[in-house]
Amino acid sequence: MANRYEQIAADLRKQIEDGALPAAARLPSESALALHHRVGLPTVRHALNVLQAEGLIEKRHGRGNFVRAMGQKVEYVNDRTRRAAQPPGPDGSSLERALDDSSEVTVSCCEIRANDELASRMNVQVETRLLEFSYRGRRPKDEAPYSIVRSYLLYAMVAPTPTPLTSTASPWGNEYVHWLTAAGIELDHVVERLTARPPSAREAAELGISPGVAVIAIQRTSYDTHDTVVETADLVMSGDRVAAVYSTPCARTRQPC
Repeated sequence: MANRYEQIAADLRKQIEDGALPAAARLPSESALALHHRVGLPTVRHALNVLQAEGLIEKRHGRGNFVRAMGQKVEYVNDRTRRAAQPPGPDGSSLERALDDSSEVTVSCCEIRANDELASRMNVQVETRLLEFSYRGRRPKDEAPYSIVRSYLLYAMVAPTPTPLTSTASPWGNEYVHWLTAAGIELDHVVERLTARPPSAREAAELGISPGVAVIAIQRTSYDTHDTVVETADLVMSGDRVAAVYSTPCARTRQPC
């Protein structure tokens, strides 16, 4: 027989799945739930913790527990470098931007020195000058960004700072393709290593992630035609707001299967 907290969690879960408790609805107070189920507050809190860990509800300090709204996910697709390489339209837009036109992107840039990890990833000496570009993609209705991207380029390769850094940038930080092309560097291939994991404390705070929600973490490495690393990036995305979509070319048609 299930424990009482499991029964309470199951009852609330069913109400959420059936729509009796719709998205953004406030759950009854903990004391009301305890009275209804004839249990103590610790049992109710245990049940609510289970639902929060499953990503079904969120606790809002001083306001109570609410059903989490599951909106349409932003898609990260693996052919974005090809799309980013396409020339912009007459209005300055691009196919990639059109796919993300609901996003607000903030971009910043600073000069850093390569630490041991970045030096190893880019095959350069420690303390080599790099440019770090940070991108935060956010939907207007959300308080927190759904993705944070930090992209690294060799300072000597693209300095002075590429421009423009505007809100029309891609949330995935693909402007580097244009900058490399302008510097006479031809991009050959991109390797992406994807993992799903719990967020770090910093990531949870930056992305506004509720307990129980994982992040999609991608380490991107871009190579030129000489098999030299020309860019590396770390993409961290909220797992409940972003879907990673990958297509694989067929050998015969070279089109996505």
